[in-house]
This record gives sequence, C-alpha cells and structure tokens, in this order.
Amino acid sequence: MSGAVAGSMRGRPVAATVAVLFTTLVLVPVLWGISTSFKNEVDAVQVPPQLLPTPATASNYIQVLSNPNFLTQLGNSVLYSVGSVLLALTVSIPAGYAASRFTFRAKGPLMLVILATSMVPSVALLVPTYVMLQQIGLLNSSLAIIVISAARLAPQTVWFMRNFIDAVPVDVDEAALIDGATRVQIVTRMVLPLIRPGIAATAVLGLIATWNDYITVAVFAPDLGRRTLQVALVNQVFDAVGISWSYLMAFAIISCLPVILVFLAAQRWFITGLTAGSVKG
Repeated sequence: MSGAVAGSMRGRPVAATVAVLFTTLVLVPVLWGISTSFKNEVDAVQVPPQLLPTPATASNYIQVLSNPNFLTQLGNSVLYSVGSVLLALTVSIPAGYAASRFTFRAKGPLMLVILATSMVPSVALLVPTYVMLQQIGLLNSSLAIIVISAARLAPQTVWFMRNFIDAVPVDVDEAALIDGATRVQIVTRMVLPLIRPGIAATAVLGLIATWNDYITVAVFAPDLGRRTLQVALVNQVFDAVGISWSYLMAFAIISCLPVILVFLAAQRWFITGLTAGSVKG
C-alpha cells in the first residue's frame, strides 16, 4: 500500500507538468489573439511582433459592434443555436426515456443505428440536402436550418438522455405508477428534475456545436440576412480588400464570448452532468 502511495506521489509532478504544458499550448494563441485585437493594424503586422499593444486601442471592438449587420448576425446565431438545442432535447428526452425504461425487440440494434447516424459526415449530405431544400422552397429558411442542426444533435443526445435516465432508480417510476401518475407526468415532474444537470451539460455541448457550425448556414442560407457570426467571421478571411488581423481577432473574441459566458454560467451543472450517468442507482 505504501509503495502504491509513493508511486502516486511521484506521478503527480509529471501529471502537473503535462497539464501545465497543455494549458500553455491552449492559452498562448488565445492570449495572442486578445493582444492583437487591441492593436492597430500597423502594430498587428509588425516584424518583430509586439507582445503587448502599445498603445492599446478598443477601436476594433467599436468597429465590430457598430457594424450594421452585427445584431442581425448575433440574433441569427442565438436563434439557430437555442432553437436547435431545444428541438433536439424535445425529441431526445422521450426517446431516451423509452430506451431506458422499455424493453422491446431489436432495441440494441436500433440504438446502434441511431448512434451510427451521427457518424455520417455532414459534408456528405450537403448536396442532396441542398437540392431537396431548393425544390421545396426552404433555402434561407430559419426553420430548415434549426431542423437540420437539431437532427445532427439528436442521435448523441438520445444516448446521453438514456444514460442519465438509467442513473435514476426504476423504483421512482414504479412508485409513481402505483400512485396513478401517467408516463408523461413521471417524465416531466420526476425524471426531468433529477437529470437536470445532465440536460444542462448536453444543452451546453449542443449549443457550442451549433454556435460554431459554419457549413450549414453558409450553404443553406445564401441570403446575407440569414447568416451568423461564424459565417461573417470566415467571410472576413475571403474579403477582397484584404485581411485586417486586428479587426478579425476582435470579431473572433466577440463571437466566442456568448458561448463562454453560457459555459461559465452552467459550469457547475455541466461538470455534475458529465459524471451523472457514470453511476447507476
């Protein structure tokens, strides 16, 4: 036992060193982007580069926020992300409950098929989906984008919900059924409050994935009025006038802030939800 403890103690400096190394690799580009966003364009491309902006300026952020299309793009990002997550959860919670509580033939293969659909590359479906939306007149439709994004989130969300509901004792359902509760009442009034951290974790993951999605909106929403912050950010790179790196960094930071704030607000539930399905009973 003492040998195992000693080995664990010796392994801690190595683990700490690896953690510091990976943290540094992640933070350095982020800090460099923040520094660049407070520089003017001359200082941003200076050789050798300046580590700190001297003097610092907030003109890039003012320029981004004063862009007449910014609020529209922000609203579209929020609409698509929140709408997709809510639709995916609305479909996946009942499906996850059925997969957890009911036994039926081919249940295992069906769950594997559902999971396998999430492994199909979204790029492989772009052309047929585009043709279909064009034929039925749903290009530039916010509803179509929400449904497509929710369909991509649903398979994994069903599996997450099943695991979270598996962690809730079946005795809870049986006691409620004896008292005369319906399945809908059991799900909405008893199961959902118990798996709230798991729902929050799944929602945050889905929100981040949808918020950062570029290809769906870029292909299925050619209209500039339907585009999101991520599409506008990538368009800065292809601007015929040239790339303003300081402006681009400010735009990137602003476009990331909403999901960062959501993650920080739901961090406690997020961590609890990720571990909620690991222990049953």
